[in-house]
Amino acid sequence: MRERTRPVAAALSFLTALPVGRRAQLDGRDLRRGAVLFPLVGAVVGALVATVTWAAAQVLPTFAAAILGVASGVTATAALHLDGLGDVADGIGASLGGLDPSEAMRDPRLGTFGVAAVALDLLLKSSLLSALVVTGFPWEVVAAGSISRVAPIAIAWRLRYLGAGTGAWTDRIGGGTAAAALVIGLAISIPCAELATPAMVLAVAVVAIVLGRWSRRRLGGATGDVFGATIELGETFEQQKSSGIWIG
Repeated sequence: MRERTRPVAAALSFLTALPVGRRAQLDGRDLRRGAVLFPLVGAVVGALVATVTWAAAQVLPTFAAAILGVASGVTATAALHLDGLGDVADGIGASLGGLDPSEAMRDPRLGTFGVAAVALDLLLKSSLLSALVVTGFPWEVVAAGSISRVAPIAIAWRLRYLGAGTGAWTDRIGGGTAAAALVIGLAISIPCAELATPAMVLAVAVVAIVLGRWSRRRLGGATGDVFGATIELGETFEQQKSSGIWIG
């Protein structure tokens, strides 16, 4: 594999289930260089969800079409972000009960909090997507997919990574990488979401700050599950901001 394409392959293989780079022995350096491309990968996933939803809505009720769209996104990402959300929810549940959240998050079985969080997230995302597709092609989903992928870069910049393996990409991630990723995300989101873009950026920032603070306080740093949960919740609440359905 050419040196120029290794960061692209690393970003795709890290954030999606696409079979790229499996023979190239990609490492943390490749993923660190490819981190700035996370918003582009997110936009591709968002475009898939939007296209499947819009196409299905031509022949199916909008809610059924939205379910198919959400399912396509889950398949494209191998449910990695949902897995992170479930584990973080279990960790939060454990900490509320005075237990060690790290142990709950390492348990491969989902607990009550994890199941509830995943189910509610999927239900909310499907409902919001069905509202967006009523007015036409849901371009806002492309924007949500892009901006939400900036969050793990920002968290990696501010928090120590707990663990090894693919987490080596977080070493020496700086504010410059986070800023460049944000610029790319905005360049994609502004044409897609237009005036809703500031609210969407605010939504993902709030999610990242809340989960980041909890992670630093309860875990001592960030984990892959925290990255995934931030992407998943950020994406969902961005769609809420752009759909015109206000919660609370």
